[in-house]
Amino acid sequence: MKTIVINADPKIKQEIGKLLKSAAKGAESVGSEVEYFDLYKIDMRGCMICSICKKKNKESFKCYWKDDLSQIIEKILNADTLLIGSQIFFN
Repeated sequence: MKTIVINADPKIKQEIGKLLKSAAKGAESVGSEVEYFDLYKIDMRGCMICSICKKKNKESFKCYWKDDLSQIIEKILNADTLLIGSQIFFN
């Protein structure tokens, strides 16, 4: 079993990061292979709305432009479990 853990909190070592690390340890304790990523430490450009991914004979969900996020997306598509932690700002 493969688990991907993504910390989308800009405060990497705060509460959400601690909760995700704890969840990752729990997944490892039941035999899951875990990979942990901090989104604020990777190089990602975001969608450039080029629509290359939507052309015929192209694999769905595969961006033509490669960055660090491309590798993570591949791992997500092959994982059994995905855990994402992020801040929710309200008021």
